[in-house]
Amino acid sequence: MLSAWVSWLLRRYEQFKHWVENGEPTVMWLAGLHAPETYIAALVQTACRERGWPLDKSTIQTQVTRFVDPTQIKEKPRYGCYVQGLYLEGAGW
Repeated sequence: MLSAWVSWLLRRYEQFKHWVENGEPTVMWLAGLHAPETYIAALVQTACRERGWPLDKSTIQTQVTRFVDPTQIKEKPRYGCYVQGLYLEGAGW
């Protein structure tokens, strides 16, 4: 148990270190954030501010891609982000 926790801690550290040194990651590991909902809220606020949209009327859109490895993605989208590490439970398509 402890070894798994330490592995996740090290991965979180690497994500934050990369973010500080190189700017926002191209692909965000949401599980590595302490409060991922605040990161998503910040993305929405940034897009609304840049586009002049009312924040209270904004929505979040999710799109599943065919990427299977984060290294396949070379640049961030203009608005929003690519994420990794999400799991579907009790769902299918």
